[in-house]
Amino acid sequence: MRTNLITIIAVIINFTLLIALIIVIYKAIQGFKNFINKNKEMDKKLDIILNKLKDEEDK
Repeated sequence: MRTNLITIIAVIINFTLLIALIIVIYKAIQGFKNFINKNKEMDKKLDIILNKLKDEEDK
């Protein structure tokens, strides 16, 4: 009986760790996607600013 109880506890701990690992990986992927999207937005804004500065220099 003691071996079965230890096995059950070990399985529960393993499943808990597996679920936690999946959640961490999912959150990391979401954070990475947000980082990429923010960089794209910043690039667009910088391009707009640089284009305005070039237009002012040409005048």
